[in-house]
Amino acid sequence: MPALLLLTGPSAGLRHEVRGEVVLGRSPSCEIPLEDSKVSRRHAKIVVENGQAKVTDLGSRNGTLVNGEKIEGETIMLPGDQFQIGDSTVLYEPPTRAALTEKERPGEVSSTPLEELLPAGGPLGGLYNAGAALLSAANEAMVLRRAAEELGRSVSADKAAALLGGMEGLLTAAVVGADSVEVPRSLVRGALERREVGRVGGVLCAPLMASGGAPFGILYAERPEPFGDEEGRTIAALGRLAGEAFAAVRARSDVDAAPVQLIGGSRQFRKTVEQARRAASVTEPVVVYGEHGTGRLYTARYIHSRSPRALGPFIVVDCRRAPVQVEEDLFGRGSTPGVPPMASALLRADGGTLVLQQIEALPRHTAERVARLLLRKVAPSRQGGEEAVDLRVMATSHAPISVLGQRGEVDAELGRALAGAEIESLPLRERRPDVPALYEAFAARISRGRKKELPSLSPDARRLLVDYAWPGNVEELKGISERLALLYAGTEVPALKLPPEVQEGAALPVARTLAQMISRLERDAISEALREARGKKIKAAALLGISRPTLDKKIEDYQLIVEKRRTP
Repeated sequence: MPALLLLTGPSAGLRHEVRGEVVLGRSPSCEIPLEDSKVSRRHAKIVVENGQAKVTDLGSRNGTLVNGEKIEGETIMLPGDQFQIGDSTVLYEPPTRAALTEKERPGEVSSTPLEELLPAGGPLGGLYNAGAALLSAANEAMVLRRAAEELGRSVSADKAAALLGGMEGLLTAAVVGADSVEVPRSLVRGALERREVGRVGGVLCAPLMASGGAPFGILYAERPEPFGDEEGRTIAALGRLAGEAFAAVRARSDVDAAPVQLIGGSRQFRKTVEQARRAASVTEPVVVYGEHGTGRLYTARYIHSRSPRALGPFIVVDCRRAPVQVEEDLFGRGSTPGVPPMASALLRADGGTLVLQQIEALPRHTAERVARLLLRKVAPSRQGGEEAVDLRVMATSHAPISVLGQRGEVDAELGRALAGAEIESLPLRERRPDVPALYEAFAARISRGRKKELPSLSPDARRLLVDYAWPGNVEELKGISERLALLYAGTEVPALKLPPEVQEGAALPVARTLAQMISRLERDAISEALREARGKKIKAAALLGISRPTLDKKIEDYQLIVEKRRTP
């Protein structure tokens, strides 16, 4: 039966089934009375005829709006349409296609517990168990590992593997029963090029593929005894099931997203990039700390993308969300009527990286449970209990984890679980030379999407951007760059077109000591000389009465941008 659901207003949350005609208004005699001074006594009516709903304004003082537009006369309501009267927003729900009924079907009801009907053994049971394991895999790495495990179990193999790659080489994705396997090239060629299941003695090989595509890998099994036809049929089915599961998981992921790059070449930032590269080559936890807006999460993604886990998932849990939501994200939830189950983030990150964003916001009791799971390398299982996982954990915070622990902002046990590399995400004011490159990267992304030319910066505009203090750090620069790209595509942006706070902002705090005043005067003098010399350092050094090496050192100390301009 169709219904009206009041989303906002004095009766928000009310659901009223529509039988024939329903009038809404301030009068108590209306089917849906609304205590709202903006609503007329008899404001609007809904009529349902032949499965079609129509709304009519009854000459109200403030009118009736459907999807934001004021209506005149009768208007047909479509599924999902909303209409507004006064402060009340009403959603129209059409008749459902399925409903509960008390009517019984003729004949005797027969029922059997589900567990008794599911196959438990034999080939059918093996494929059922394999299908359930593959469908419940939360990421690509988990699909491949479970495919190898189910293959080894189904064909009683000593070694089993799910391998990605082509004839030029195989990327070992998952091997069980051994550290590595050696696959005969002839069997690989048959599987990848001719879609064949091949076997020779105690070696078995089949293509890993999804419908509508070519094989993208192989399943491989090995044992002392020869394999037979039954094992051949089993590995063929598993190869197809695993291929479909892999393709489905990949379709939901962002593996084809643009490569992650850390932009900037300043001396200070180069140290951060080098730390991130070193962290990518090891497996220990990483905490990226720094001010808001400095790109801490992006640095974590950079580390993941260059690590051996790059093909695995990158799962982020924002610890600032409501505690109930954080617990559901981290530990999963069971299914309820109409709500499917959700795997825990620790399970979804298996084979990849789990990032705890803003770790200091994690509630204490939740932090204690997370720490125990991380230290034991297990995750809550969908079937109940726990299962082993292989994941790397990272975290972002506003301070080093050791400092947070001393302040009592992070649980001590969680601090031990996160002990490893610590990388500072620098504020933008400490890496001013990187501002132009960051501006171009952010603006270019918008320009490419709109197929427009990148807006250039006038020399004064560029100087103001570099000199600005950037309290919002990289995120603030990103917003300004994207706005300029939208407004001034293909033109030069003068200083007067920059936001007022950038035009008025000072790069340095007000000088208080003699040394600060001298430094500010020296910096301004060097900037002026470089502008007068149009970027030619030899001429600028002569104007200042200093040597070229001294000028180079001063430019680096003050992080000045040298822009060469042609003489008109």
